[in-house]
Amino acid sequence: MILPSLALFCVGLHVGQGDMRDHESLPRPSISAWPSWVVPVNSKVTLQCSAPTKEVNFVLKKKGGNVRSSLSPDSPEGLVEFHFTDIPYSYAGEYTCEYYRSISPSIRSPSSDVLLLVVTGNLDKPSLRAHHRGNVTAGENVTLQCQKPRYITDSHVFALLKKGTPIPIQFHSQRGKETDFSLQSVTVSDTGNYSCVFYQPHAPFWASQPSDHIEIWVTDETESDKRAETLGTTEIILIVTFTSLFLLAAFLLTAFLIYKYTCCGAARNRKMKRSHSSKNPEVVTDASTSMTSCSPALDEGSQESTAEEPQGVMYAELNARVLSEGPSNQMKQPLETCVYSTLKA
Repeated sequence: MILPSLALFCVGLHVGQGDMRDHESLPRPSISAWPSWVVPVNSKVTLQCSAPTKEVNFVLKKKGGNVRSSLSPDSPEGLVEFHFTDIPYSYAGEYTCEYYRSISPSIRSPSSDVLLLVVTGNLDKPSLRAHHRGNVTAGENVTLQCQKPRYITDSHVFALLKKGTPIPIQFHSQRGKETDFSLQSVTVSDTGNYSCVFYQPHAPFWASQPSDHIEIWVTDETESDKRAETLGTTEIILIVTFTSLFLLAAFLLTAFLIYKYTCCGAARNRKMKRSHSSKNPEVVTDASTSMTSCSPALDEGSQESTAEEPQGVMYAELNARVLSEGPSNQMKQPLETCVYSTLKA
């Protein structure tokens, strides 16, 4: 009895080792979720299974749920996708995938790693706040605190999410109502919008709604210094340019004024000479008019002085040459008089 029993045991062991050898000869597949394994309810998600072997059939398994299979004879990379649309809360759970060759359906590959699909929305959202306010300098540490509502006391897993990143940044399993996520030595790439969720680590895997987003803006001091230096150089160039233009404009204006008043002075002298040599009172009037037109300031002063003088006053001009010659000459040459007329604007 002992020998037959030992023989059967050895045969069974050999068969088991043969099956296990064939089982281990197939590489393990991989499973992933797109866009993420944390998705809102009624959204779309795609589970991908891949194997390094061509022309294989895949089987998708959910723990405690249904099994789905798919043939991929046309997939040269050994890849298959399982598409889910308008997923309900019941789709949350643990998934694995396997594959087998068409020529040997009895031999399956080892199961892939477990993928947890979290469907958010069952529980109220937590709150997320940052210990740092405003901009954060690269190299600093940032702490984000995620807190559950007070009435939820069960143990949950907290997950920190970043918009645009398909997988959660960090995980914390906590019995309490809050947890801290620490971002060490942040860089510019850590800039973005963050949120957090909490979910049950066991069936039925209920999860909360995502918290409100909080924005973290990381600045690099080196880049800021470079930009400041660039801006400083630009400002200096602009100041020098505008100063040069201002000085040039002032020089041109000064030259123009000197030229204008020089011409007006020469014209005034010529007119004065004509007025003294002429015996016609109208010439004097014309000279004063032309002299006044050279300078608006002089024109205004002459008008004001004219306005103050009484109307109808006659002015006489004494001839110094006649007075020096004596009384006899004064009788020979009549006294020259000049009549000044008042100009009105």
